[in-house]
Parts: sequence; C-alpha cells; structure tokens
Amino acid sequence: MAGHNKNHYRLIAIEQFYETLYYGESFHIRACVLFLNTRRTKRGTLHRQTQTFPSQCAELLKRTKRFYNLGNGNWKYIGDKKL
Repeated sequence: MAGHNKNHYRLIAIEQFYETLYYGESFHIRACVLFLNTRRTKRGTLHRQTQTFPSQCAELLKRTKRFYNLGNGNWKYIGDKKL
C-alpha cells in the first residue's frame, strides 16, 4: 500500500548526493545508486527507504530537473540551470 510520498526519502538522498557534486560534473548512474543504497541513518544503520536500482534512480534524477542524461548511463549535474 504505497502512498503519495513513496519516494520522499529517495529524493532527500538525491539532494545529499548532488551536494557532493560540482556544477557541470558528470557521473555514471551506478555512483548515484551506490550512494543511495549505502546511505546511513543518524544511528549508523542502513536507511531502509532509500534502496533503489538504476532505472528507478534515473527516473528520480529526471524528476529533480537538476541532471542531464548524456546517454549510456552517464549523467551531468546542471544545478538549477535550464537547458
């Protein structure tokens, strides 16, 4: 029974991920997936609600509108700038 906030914690984790990037930096989708899958809570345990896989992570990156898909799993951080 999924509600309307089912990706809430994943989007928060993606915000933390792009805070580690420089403007214009490119990365592979595996780096984002690895970041989300290894995210820890304040208590030091793995976060249960940020686990993801590449296709879902790609859709979430599109949703934030801060990333540009370069193809073949490569993405570029563009910040709030619109193309």
